[in-house]
Order: sequence, then structure tokens, then C-alpha cells
Amino acid sequence: MKTLLIRPESPRVYGLGGIAAFPMGLGYVAAVLQSRHEIDVIDMVVEPLCEDRLIERVTAINPAVVGISSDTLSFGRAIEVAVLIKRLNPEIVVVIGGAHANVVPGEVLKYDCFDVCVHGECEESILELWGRIENGRGYDDLPNVAYRNGQEIVINPRGELIVDLNRLPFPAREPFPMEKYSSEFGMYVSPIYSLNTSRGCPYKCAFCSSNVLFGRKYRYRSGENVADEIEMLIDEYKCKGVYFCEDLFTGNDKRVFDICSEIRRRGLPVKWVCESRVNVSGEMLETMKQAGCELVWFGVESGCERVLKMIDKEITIEQIKKVFAICKDIGLKAGASFVMGFPGETIEDMYKTVELAQFLKPSFAWFNIFTAYPTSRLYRKVVDESLYEKDIGHGIYIVKTDEFDRSRVEEMQRYAERKVNRSMKNFVSTISHKIMHGGLTAKQIAGGISYTQHYFAGK
Repeated sequence: MKTLLIRPESPRVYGLGGIAAFPMGLGYVAAVLQSRHEIDVIDMVVEPLCEDRLIERVTAINPAVVGISSDTLSFGRAIEVAVLIKRLNPEIVVVIGGAHANVVPGEVLKYDCFDVCVHGECEESILELWGRIENGRGYDDLPNVAYRNGQEIVINPRGELIVDLNRLPFPAREPFPMEKYSSEFGMYVSPIYSLNTSRGCPYKCAFCSSNVLFGRKYRYRSGENVADEIEMLIDEYKCKGVYFCEDLFTGNDKRVFDICSEIRRRGLPVKWVCESRVNVSGEMLETMKQAGCELVWFGVESGCERVLKMIDKEITIEQIKKVFAICKDIGLKAGASFVMGFPGETIEDMYKTVELAQFLKPSFAWFNIFTAYPTSRLYRKVVDESLYEKDIGHGIYIVKTDEFDRSRVEEMQRYAERKVNRSMKNFVSTISHKIMHGGLTAKQIAGGISYTQHYFAGK
């Protein structure tokens, strides 16, 4: 059955974080489906299409099923794309999936441009769903599916989480425009491709909703399996760098050591970046560096102990300082991700975050603003206590408390960026170095100009 998979674009701003990364979830779905079905892909994040061009592409492909993968930010665009497809041919079955559908499967089916919703880990049920679509059978006993039964929206239970991730195929990359994917994550190499090696997170951060999809049980691929995929990326796509895009790459010490051991044993010429909590050992960080790790992004979040406890981060300022000192000692770049504007946070707390960032002197610092997305515990607090100034649709709220509104937090964000990354000379030098070493594409350079204007606004 001819299938078209679409990722709609979202209103993200591309800055120095790089151009779009490969859509990992859609890649896994494509890998499973292509074993029995003909697959085409339109990724509007890297191939923006006007309405006429989109109509031309869909008409030329003539799919029986269109699968749309959307996060919360891009859901509005997903609706527009689905409406256009239904207008073009009402007989096309439109399936909605992705992060937003996983969080609120019942809500997305209130839009009749979507026929079916997939939620949860669907790799082991999606072939059955496609078979039922092809044969006109119902969905009443199929896990990970939501659908309409007349006017009633039915949400089937989720199936069991996939324990052995090694049995999943590698994401299908051949249907995607691979030449348009890469990411700049603090490494002066290109191309850099995303890779996922684990699912689930046992921690309970109040601002995070990733457990809705992957649960709290930490599951992971073996070192050998991960090295096999890296080797494939090198052989088939001339990969120079890897970004391990997952919540908790360092969630199991032995697994990390196994991956590093396989990379070194095979002599894989690849640099890599991962994300981690701060409670990791110096031995692990040293081993990672020896295996090609260039940068570790740490979720620091706040420089205030009270806020860290409030958001249930389960880390301390002492742990944060210790891990950054270790990275400095061994010559491993350390990035720090911060969040400002939590409900219950004060302006004084935000100043403490800036002070900590100045003390840490991270290789890269990213200051984010908390926005209430479904369905974290802080999201419930924002909604239940009406701690917002604006509902921007599809369950997204702009936070406002007695202490601050959005504009005040944006002021603090600009202040933090100027204080922590205050040298224009160093900033321009960094960009120049990346351009000379091929680490930035034309789109990244343009994005960097836009980001620079914002970054130094009011300096």
C-alpha cells in the first residue's frame, strides 16, 4: 500500500544549534512499514513547500495513506496539511502521530481531517494498523491506536513497552533527503547525524513529559548494536559526527562503557555529543572522551537549590560544580542547559542561575524559557491555578505569575546570555572558525546572523 510520511514544519527559529536533525521517530516507523509497503517522505522542515507544490507532490505520489508526525509546536501546521490532503482526495486515510498525538490522542481526533491516531511505542503494532486500513477492518482491539466510532472518540490502551530495543530495525534513512540533515552541536565536523540508543527515564522532573511516551523504565540498546549503526552511518552517509539524541544517554554505566569500548575496538573515526544528568562519574567522562566524545550537554536547569528541589530535579549545586570541574580537568567540553520562568520561581532565583552559569564557564550555555506543554506536573499547576497570560492553542500556555510575566523572563534571558557569553569578539571568532572548517551551512550562517541580532539586543 502506497504510503506518504510527512513531517510539517514548526515555527522554530534556527540559530547556532544547527539545521534540522533527522526525524528519528518517523525513521523508525518508515523502517517497519517499508518491509511491506511502498514509502515516500516529505519532510517540510528541510523542504518547505507552498500549498501548490505540496499538492503537486502528493498528487504525483498518489498515496492511499498519509502518516503525519507532529510535535505540539507544529500541530497547527499538521492540521493545515491534513485538511489540504483531504480536500485533494477524501479517500486518503490520514494517520496522525508524533509527540503531540502521544500526549493527547483524544484531542487530536477532534479534528476530522485525521482518521486515526497512533500513540505510544507503535513499532510493533503499526504493520497491523496498516493491514487493517488496507483491508477495511476495524481498530477496536488494536493497541496504541485512537479512532472515531461515529461521534465517539475511542482511545485503545497502549501495548507493552519494547524491552529489547536491539530487535528494532535501524531507522530507515534512504527515503529521506539525508543530504539536508546535519546538526552543529559544538563539534567542528560535518555531517553530524542523530542517533537514539535508549528510551525511558526513571527520574521525575516536574517540567518534563517525556515519560508519557517512553515510560520510566530505562531501556537501552547494546554497545555492539549502537556501534553497528554508527558504522553504517559512516559507510553509507560519510558521517563525521553523532548526536545521541535521548533523555539519558548515561543512564547505565556498563552500557556506556560497552559503547565506548566498541567504538574504540572498531576504530570508528567519529566525534560525538550526548546529553546527561550531572550525577556521572569522572571515570565515565574520561572513558567517553577517549572514545571520541567532544561535548556533554548537562541539564543544569537552575542555579537555585530551592528551585531544583521544587522541580524535583534530584541534583545539587555541589554536584553541578563538581561535574563541570571534572570536565575542565580532562579537557572535555561541557554545555549547560538552563530554564527560566518556572511557576514558583522568583527573579532573584533567576539571578542565581546567571551567577552559577558565570561560575561554571560552560563551553556552551543555553537559556530556555519555561512554556507549559501538556502533560507535566508543572503544566497541571499552570492550568489549575491559571498561571498564564496567554493560551496559544493546542494546550500550550505562556506562563505568568505574581512574580513575572513573559516579557520580564525574556529580559532575564537576554541578560543571562549577555553575561555568560559577553564577548562579541569570541562569539564572532567561534562562528568564523566553524565556517572555515565546514561546520556551518548557508542556512546555519543565516540563522546565526538572526540569532546574533537577538543575542546582543540591548547590549
